[in-house]
Amino acid sequence: MTDREIAQRYIPAVHFDRAETIPVRAVGYTVFRTGTMSRSFPKRMVPVPPEAQFTVEYAYYFDYDIEHMYDLEHVWVVVGRDGEVLDVQGSYHGKYLNLLIPDFPGALGVEDGHMHVFCQPGKHAMLAGGIMTKLYPGWDACCRKAGGPVLIGNPFSAAWSPTGKDLFVPTPEDDRNSIRYLRENLSFEPTLDFSCVQTHEDLLMTWDALYEKIPGWIAGECARLKNVFGEG
Repeated sequence: MTDREIAQRYIPAVHFDRAETIPVRAVGYTVFRTGTMSRSFPKRMVPVPPEAQFTVEYAYYFDYDIEHMYDLEHVWVVVGRDGEVLDVQGSYHGKYLNLLIPDFPGALGVEDGHMHVFCQPGKHAMLAGGIMTKLYPGWDACCRKAGGPVLIGNPFSAAWSPTGKDLFVPTPEDDRNSIRYLRENLSFEPTLDFSCVQTHEDLLMTWDALYEKIPGWIAGECARLKNVFGEG
């Protein structure tokens, strides 16, 4: 299989809150055959255990988190020599958690190679079961009281970018517009009904391709909001 075929074969089935207002825009994939530092989650060495043939990293890009513009979350799927899913982990606010926990309440596990993952309402952390949403303080209030500036995510920040500079630089006006747009257009009442299930095969692209697109998407969204709110 090609790397794209592998990414399609193992892409998770993501369960979203029925009231979620922020869709996935794209999913960047990387197939690791040896342990390597992630380029999209630069704080992590992606493991490929001896019993695995590869680990697939999925980087989910959203135009917004309920508390800021720009959001990037991850799922890592470890695949064994005979094609079975050995392990799955998901990002949780800059950290990562185990997802393949068969006896966890509400967990659905793997079905035909596709891990069932639950996406935290508004914040988009990837979880083993929907009930884990309640681990996050203010999990419901943050969705109702939406609002936040433009976030410069780690892969695009001066500390991690190949240029040594931030790859997009929001203005105070951009931050004000982001806060307003989130409050007025994207706030919602979470239901914890995770009945909306998506696999996103049509949104797959390589991480390199997604990395090139995101700064332009941020700039475009900032320009759109200037037009929406009549500023600039």
